[in-house]
Amino acid sequence: MKLELTQKMQQSQILAPQMILSMDILLLAVADLEQRIENEFAENPALELSEREPEEQSKESPSETQSSEGELFEKIDAFQESSERDDFRPKPRAAGLSDDRLEMLQNTEGKPLGLKEQLILQLHVSEFHDEVQKIGEEIVNNLDHRGYLFSSAEDIFASMGGGHQKSEFERALAAVRSLEPAGVAAEDLQQCLLLQLQRDRQDYPLETQIILNHLEDLHQNKLPKIAKDLGTTVDDIKDAVEIITALDPVPGTRYESSPTIYIRPDIIVEKIDGELQVRVENGSLPQLKISESCRKVLKESRGNTEVVSFVRKKIESAQWLIQAVRQRQRTLYDIAVSMVEYQRQFMEKGLHKLRAMRMQTIADLVSVHISTISRAIKGKYMQTPYGVFELRYFFTGGVGKADGELESRRNVYRQIGAIIGNEDKARPLSDSDIAGILQKEGLSIARRTVTKYREQERIPSSRLRKTY
Repeated sequence: MKLELTQKMQQSQILAPQMILSMDILLLAVADLEQRIENEFAENPALELSEREPEEQSKESPSETQSSEGELFEKIDAFQESSERDDFRPKPRAAGLSDDRLEMLQNTEGKPLGLKEQLILQLHVSEFHDEVQKIGEEIVNNLDHRGYLFSSAEDIFASMGGGHQKSEFERALAAVRSLEPAGVAAEDLQQCLLLQLQRDRQDYPLETQIILNHLEDLHQNKLPKIAKDLGTTVDDIKDAVEIITALDPVPGTRYESSPTIYIRPDIIVEKIDGELQVRVENGSLPQLKISESCRKVLKESRGNTEVVSFVRKKIESAQWLIQAVRQRQRTLYDIAVSMVEYQRQFMEKGLHKLRAMRMQTIADLVSVHISTISRAIKGKYMQTPYGVFELRYFFTGGVGKADGELESRRNVYRQIGAIIGNEDKARPLSDSDIAGILQKEGLSIARRTVTKYREQERIPSSRLRKTY
């Protein structure tokens, strides 16, 4: 072993801060980009926001934004008189507008009660004994999102300790099971369905027998076997199955509430005067420029090395952000134009004309790396004449056709669904039959590929689709 000094040459790629920032900005959807700009504005005094005029919003395009880069540096060198040295924050809005916003928030619908809140409320407004209500609340707190008990009733009673009588617990459990929705506090699917049948004053002997002894056969659509075992006809079993399928296997989920997600498309495609027009949505993004006040501070602080160094770094950071935002808009615009041109038939005639398209194809058209395409389309949406779609929707593999072209995988899904929708339900088509039909239509597709696509679309097999 020895210590020595050696020299060697090697090449390595190091991402500059500007490149890292550009990649981060490219990943952001328009709503996230607005938040990023607000955060940068709050932290960097060299950034200044000037709201767009309505006319500018409608006329500006990514190409025009890119060409204004020279004006940015003219603004940095130009000095404008400013009456407020610390004009680094947006002007406060009028009090009336603030009151309007407050009133709007007050009129917004509140979050609906969940399953447990609904059940506890019913317990308190019902004429149950106090002890029953108390135990009932503990039982409700042991329900999952479906409305089922987390564990068996015996285990729940044991977890409560010795402070309650078994008879009191059973009365409380019966009280919870009498609440709405019907079927809550069941231990399994079988009990959940039976609890719902018991709410009806009619008798359901056949349905009860099917639930107790033939749920698995019902799941596998073995109606003749069920009829034979129960000594009845297939028609009677079909009538009973209609009643069973009307029951709710997960009664608690109807009280689940999830926030509404509003989609703001990043790219708008419109047909104007017979031509497809593409624009990147940036009307809500404020124009960014270097603060004249910050430039004035830099001029007045000559000789103070620390101040000059700090201000210059902030100005450079602001320039990088402005350039990154403009580069994002330019890249999205180029990608969108190439996608629209490649999918022109889809844009003009509808979903059935979607072409198989790969990221590498668009990367070659735009002359960028495929990783740039992957970053640019992540979490972004395009508004087309036929609806709003995530950009990744258009990037799909395909199936070879007789003429050598590729048929989009989504179109194959649609064709399989249409074939199954028109089949004779008494004699449903097998996957091999479907593959044969598609092959006659010019698609080179194997039976296992049909099976995979059918399962991806959650379409049951031919045996489960059969009606008796």
